[in-house]
Amino acid sequence: MDPNLVINGSSVIYHHKEVVEIYCQRNVGSNAFSIFQGNHNKEFSFSNVLLEMSMAGIIVGPSVLGRSKTFADNVIPKGSNFVIENIGLLGFVFFLFMTGVKMDLSVVGKAGKKQWVISNGAMIIAHLIMFMFDVCVKPYIDDSVVRKYSSIGAISSSIIITTFPSIYSILKDMQILRSEVGRMALTMVIISDFIGLVDIFAFEAMKQGEFRVINALYYILSTSLLCALTFNGIPIVMRWIKKKTINGNPVDQEYIISTLLGVFVYAFISDFFGATIGVATFWLGLAIPDRPPVGATIIQQTEVIVNHILMPFAYATIGLKTDVFAMTEYWSTTIPVLSLAVMSIVTKVVSVVIMARFVDMSYRDSLTLSLILGLRGQTEFLLFHHWFTLKIVKTPSFSLLVILTITSTSISSFIINCLYDPTKPYMTNKKRTIQHTPQESKLRILACIYDQESMTNIFSLLDFTNPTTSNPFKIFAIYFIELFGRAAPMFIDHVKQRNEYWDHNNVAVHNAIKLYEKDRKNCIDMNLFTCVTPNRTMYHDICERALMNKTVFIILPFHKKYIEAGNDLLTEILRPGVQHTNAYTFSDAPCSVGILACKKAKAWDIHSTRINNQNTPRQFVMLFLGGSDAREALMLASRMVEHPDVSLIVIRFLANEQAGDILPERKMDDGVVTWFWVKNEMNEKVVYKEVVVSNGFETVSAIRSLNASVSKIDLWIVGRKNGINSTFLNGLSDWSENPELGLIGDFLVSASFDALGCVLVVQQQVLREQHAVPWACY
Repeated sequence: MDPNLVINGSSVIYHHKEVVEIYCQRNVGSNAFSIFQGNHNKEFSFSNVLLEMSMAGIIVGPSVLGRSKTFADNVIPKGSNFVIENIGLLGFVFFLFMTGVKMDLSVVGKAGKKQWVISNGAMIIAHLIMFMFDVCVKPYIDDSVVRKYSSIGAISSSIIITTFPSIYSILKDMQILRSEVGRMALTMVIISDFIGLVDIFAFEAMKQGEFRVINALYYILSTSLLCALTFNGIPIVMRWIKKKTINGNPVDQEYIISTLLGVFVYAFISDFFGATIGVATFWLGLAIPDRPPVGATIIQQTEVIVNHILMPFAYATIGLKTDVFAMTEYWSTTIPVLSLAVMSIVTKVVSVVIMARFVDMSYRDSLTLSLILGLRGQTEFLLFHHWFTLKIVKTPSFSLLVILTITSTSISSFIINCLYDPTKPYMTNKKRTIQHTPQESKLRILACIYDQESMTNIFSLLDFTNPTTSNPFKIFAIYFIELFGRAAPMFIDHVKQRNEYWDHNNVAVHNAIKLYEKDRKNCIDMNLFTCVTPNRTMYHDICERALMNKTVFIILPFHKKYIEAGNDLLTEILRPGVQHTNAYTFSDAPCSVGILACKKAKAWDIHSTRINNQNTPRQFVMLFLGGSDAREALMLASRMVEHPDVSLIVIRFLANEQAGDILPERKMDDGVVTWFWVKNEMNEKVVYKEVVVSNGFETVSAIRSLNASVSKIDLWIVGRKNGINSTFLNGLSDWSENPELGLIGDFLVSASFDALGCVLVVQQQVLREQHAVPWACY
């Protein structure tokens, strides 16, 4: 689903961040189908580009199809490889530049003692072991070029050094970027990258000095000068651009284009000096601040093109140069290189495990961390290509290193998935629910905010939950911002930090939260956080913060919001990634969870009524279908009815002739309902009814009848799904559009249900032994 999908009435409008149109103009008489007119395919390089980009380079290359001379001459002539290779190198260059922009060097200063000890200790151990091994294996290497210390050192050091661009991409794909081990690995990689850059610098200088010693000096001076100018000059330019940009407005395109043109200049200078072509562009990216507006704008406008257009050419470039038959044909000469590479991998894993155990990490986490730090990817491929160009390695050794990198990364990723469950820390047997929280104790709630609409609706719900001086609330409000322009996620505690992250809604949301806290300081204690993180891993931050702060209830906004478009029309807008976050929060949360869905832009105008000193009666309805979720929802409704403006109707559904009843659940339901009724028997604002149904259609009919009989219902409260008698839901499964809400919740928010009130879907905490895989029951 497009993250910017907007549905207005019956029309569907897509707003694209970038629209890229590619026009291919050819000479008169030439077209992609000229082969049918008797022309030869090798005359049309663009058709070759399309074919090779769409197929894996290894399959098309000399390892498989390209081994056939007929296929190679007619489909992938050598002349077309030049186009593929240059576009592929461009992909590598921009990939490293973007990674440099995303990289946050400030985390090095925030790194703990454990990260420094593991990173530096493992690096020293690995370098010492590999130095001794390099000396031992050198006499057995037949290739005179590879036998040189500059070549041997470059190969071994590139494997024992972890690179940030590769690790970040893999951790993001594996969705463990925000996990404890993932965060530790990311910090350690940034630390080790400094050593890696020094290693590359040293071996490149050694290579330059093999012809004339003075060349090494020239190389050191020129690259040092470029580095100094970059890290001292570029930040000044970026600060000047930021001053020219008014807060809330995008950066002028002329500045963005100039920066991207600078990438080409830096790539040329890097290659001109004899360094790896992407090193200087990586420095350029590091010198650009990773936060908005400059860094975020660059990433937003280039990431899609680089990742989905340029990088496939980069992979094809590597694949077309890989020849497994050459590797096996010259196996005797590749064995020393194989031993060098394998020993580097083993040394890296063992050294990290040793240092991780030294700082008292568990065996499982130590092994997981070592495997993460042993992952390789795009940066290593670029280095292999650079060595191949400099003839440090030939086709057999190059092919071996590529195959070994792909194989080791695939195996390590599989083992990591088996060893490490990032959600395990959230699973607990301690009951953290509203039901088990004494009425007089402070209710600890985590409120998740994405925009001004979600903030208004959630805070109104909190008001109706009736915080008082005798029953105060402890609110942990997290304002979520999707991560753009930087790699490391950011979590800001505004009680301890003054660091403000720039965002269009940032000031308005923060001011509103502070005003809300000020008006209710006698009954609400507010903690405000800002979390800048990828959409796919937001649930990690929610669950982690809920666990750390011992909250008993998490309030999530629904993934759809509604904006008034005039003439009583509403525009439905999707919040990107929120449905995914909600589903996984339901699965992994260490406490109870609720999703608040509102069909109106201003579902409850509680703030205006407070200002005008008016009391507006509110009608809430609680649908009790049984089970743990329904019991939790009833306990929450019991608190709400204590609010002076709230009236409550409780409808308990019973199965005809008790069909499908689960006896233990029925007994617990009876106990909670009895407690509620005894407490509110004399309360005129509470109405309790029981409805007997035989299937899902009768359940829906009863809800429709209730909606028709009550003039206005402001809030529907319902349990999600756990413990519900299946009789109440028979025949409704085909209606589900939003499975995270459960069948009844989904029906209440659907367009087919004619009600404009809000819907609160509640799930009681799922304990460790009850933990299930998200979406498994959908």
